[in-house]
Amino acid sequence: MILIREAQPADIPEIMELIYELAIQEGQPEKVKITEEELEFSLFDGSSTPLGKPMVFVRVAINCEAYNRVDGFVLFWLDFPTWLGRHGIYIEDICVRENVRGLGIGTELMKNLAKMCVENNYSRIAWWVYDPNIEAVDFYSKTNAEIKGDYTVRHLVGEELLNLAK
Repeated sequence: MILIREAQPADIPEIMELIYELAIQEGQPEKVKITEEELEFSLFDGSSTPLGKPMVFVRVAINCEAYNRVDGFVLFWLDFPTWLGRHGIYIEDICVRENVRGLGIGTELMKNLAKMCVENNYSRIAWWVYDPNIEAVDFYSKTNAEIKGDYTVRHLVGEELLNLAK
């Protein structure tokens, strides 16, 4: 049985393990800068944002039959697709431990978010996929999600972000 639930502070070390596992899989472990303390603050400290509540959420997958540990997670937030006029869910990251892939854990995480959308009348689930990650591309293709190949992702970070803010 796979249990999907909201993350709890005690899950932070295992979520961090999965964050590193995902970064290693994508060949970029040096890019992980977040600490356990920062993740816990962002997820659970209501005063961490100008709105007075957390703005990022994590659901974890517990494989109750095998290890009874966090074997997967999805980190997401609510977005607002202007043209659709209703909130949606934006997935930043989804990761399942390599040794338990193929057991349906990722699918259960996606189903959980889909149910959340239906129950709350949200308009969509959106995410990016790292094209060289063939395993992820194959997994997501099973959802029949629309591929948006006509947009280019852009990021402002570091010095460029500081320069624009001046």
